[in-house]
Amino acid sequence: MREWMEAQLAAGLPALAGTSITGTVAVKQELLNDLLKDYLSATPAASPALPIDARSLLRYVTHAAIRAEHGRVLVDFQVTV
Repeated sequence: MREWMEAQLAAGLPALAGTSITGTVAVKQELLNDLLKDYLSATPAASPALPIDARSLLRYVTHAAIRAEHGRVLVDFQVTV
């Protein structure tokens, strides 16, 4: 699966051409605090590697906005291939 995804990313995601996803991810404050604590206390070698290069996916993000509400952070996004 990883090899397929890497090949798709290198070719511009032809299997997903025409896809558009718009959504909101709500993340509770406690989770963000835990993630930030773990990130700041981790050594570079301890950071887990992602199965694919996440930076190559960023070119498909056509909109992103972050807003805060009481006790959580909302990430609005649109991804278009």
